[in-house]
Amino acid sequence: MDPAVTPLLTRIGQLAEDLSEHDKVSSNAQTGRELLKTAQKLCIELQSPGQLVEEVLFGSADNLLIKIGVDLGIFKILVESDGPVTLGRLVERTGSERTLLERIMRGLASIHAVNETSTGGYESSKLTKAFASTKGDAGARLFYDLVIPGMQPLPKFLAETGYRNPTDPSHLPFNLAFGPDLFFQWVPKHPEVLERRWMTAQREGHTPWLDFYPFKERIAQGFDYQDPEGVSLVDVGGSMGQEIQEIRKRYPSLPGRMILQDLPSTIQQVPPSNGMEAMAHDFFTPQPIKGARIYYLRNILHDWDDEKCIKILRNIVAAMKPGCSKVLVNEFAIPDHDACAFAMRSDSMVMALAGAVERTERQWRELLAAAGLKIERIFTAESESQSIIEACLM
Repeated sequence: MDPAVTPLLTRIGQLAEDLSEHDKVSSNAQTGRELLKTAQKLCIELQSPGQLVEEVLFGSADNLLIKIGVDLGIFKILVESDGPVTLGRLVERTGSERTLLERIMRGLASIHAVNETSTGGYESSKLTKAFASTKGDAGARLFYDLVIPGMQPLPKFLAETGYRNPTDPSHLPFNLAFGPDLFFQWVPKHPEVLERRWMTAQREGHTPWLDFYPFKERIAQGFDYQDPEGVSLVDVGGSMGQEIQEIRKRYPSLPGRMILQDLPSTIQQVPPSNGMEAMAHDFFTPQPIKGARIYYLRNILHDWDDEKCIKILRNIVAAMKPGCSKVLVNEFAIPDHDACAFAMRSDSMVMALAGAVERTERQWRELLAAAGLKIERIFTAESESQSIIEACLM
């Protein structure tokens, strides 16, 4: 046995014991994350170098099997079934050739995406349920049709450009796959690829920002409750308004107008909602709402290079009221060491698709300062999946 295995096994035992003893959700979450990381390290140490190579390289085949399972509706069939489903029944439901479907099901079972029964049937596993969900179904389609093809040319692109950081949005791996249009020009022209369900469902599995950011307390400081026209929050580039809806749901008596801003093509699709005003606005143009308490940007700035981000932020800065207005940036704030894998995978994605970046805490401070803002505090979820960067005028 590899000498690295024994201490990992010992640590896993300790963490498992701690997990069973803790009553607090926060303690359980921290211990659970460390347990998962340690178990992942153990999986690596238990394999030979050759096995690790195969695990990584052949892993792309797993993604293809998952996409086929989504296309055939296999995961939803199993989740909705009261018991095991036979291969014959799956053939009837999917219209697939029996020989092919048997191979697909065998492959899905090998990666625990479905469970095989002793009688030759199939049942749902935890992965089955994950990809039967809206997030799993929409995500598999979006990644297969857009994200993976757009990222695939990244190694070749970097080699051909002398390994320079890509910043030109018109010359990216995405363009090698999809043509000359910029990413944000191409996407509206192909609505069949953009999965709006993903934009809503991607939050599943991550700590809601309202759980780790004291929104009610922070918004109350400095807000004029006597002004009936006062704007408590502007959600800049807020898509369908999910964040405002969640705020209103949690804090129904919170005063102040809340305004959703996005491009006209998106705003046209936003259904009427009590407590939310929808406004067509391009964040590259001056911000029309002056003196709002909070200007909120979720997953906006990681799509753009520093120059574009500074322009977006300066448009907001010009509208801010000194001593009152704040900017909340809801994104990754990557630490200098021990960054989480999810954040770095996202960094590779935005690099290839948009020539953008997931920023470190230092990069955020430099970027915001260049736009005339200073960071007051960074609130980070225990899951490390996101942060709220709170900034005010310098």
